[in-house]
Amino acid sequence: MACPTFTLTGVTPPVWECVRRRAAEMGVPVPPGDRGSVHHTLADADYVWDPAAATLSITFTRSPKWIGCGAMAARVRKVAAGCGAS
Repeated sequence: MACPTFTLTGVTPPVWECVRRRAAEMGVPVPPGDRGSVHHTLADADYVWDPAAATLSITFTRSPKWIGCGAMAARVRKVAAGCGAS
């Protein structure tokens, strides 16, 4: 099931590096670059980081039926907030 795109703000270069590092620590490696796709056994997502606007937009393109889109976005928002994003 695909989910609506959501956007985080305040994603400066140090915040983006922190988010990428924390994702890798959780078993979700984010490839280098400003845009791409992330694949995990439970879900897939596309992302676009805009360093000039300090935003990160994420679209879950595949997710398990037992986890809602809101719950998945909330988990990402929590990790990103721990790195300084809003």
